[in-house]
Amino acid sequence: MKTSVLASLRPRVRYVANTFGNEELEPVSVGERLKQARVAAGLSVDDLADHTKIRASIITAMEHDDFSYCGGVTYARGQIRSLAKALRTDAVPIIVEFEIQIGMPPSAL
Repeated sequence: MKTSVLASLRPRVRYVANTFGNEELEPVSVGERLKQARVAAGLSVDDLADHTKIRASIITAMEHDDFSYCGGVTYARGQIRSLAKALRTDAVPIIVEFEIQIGMPPSAL
């Protein structure tokens, strides 16, 4: 059985400064960014799924950095863009981070 290229990739994470004043760095992946934005917006996975028409199981997988259920890189970008729009956040840095995370050179958005 042929597996998706995305399914075999381990997430690479970026580090950002802790917002609680501690100078230690915490890893933040694309999935974590999406989840943080959803929680900050006060939405459940089901609420977001209803709003975006993206299946809740796909959103949950994306929040766990498993983009293999998205249907490919192009679809994953589109779904990230849709989620970001629904969460009222800028999609471009998340998409660039996604491309870096899966080992692609960032596209010119």
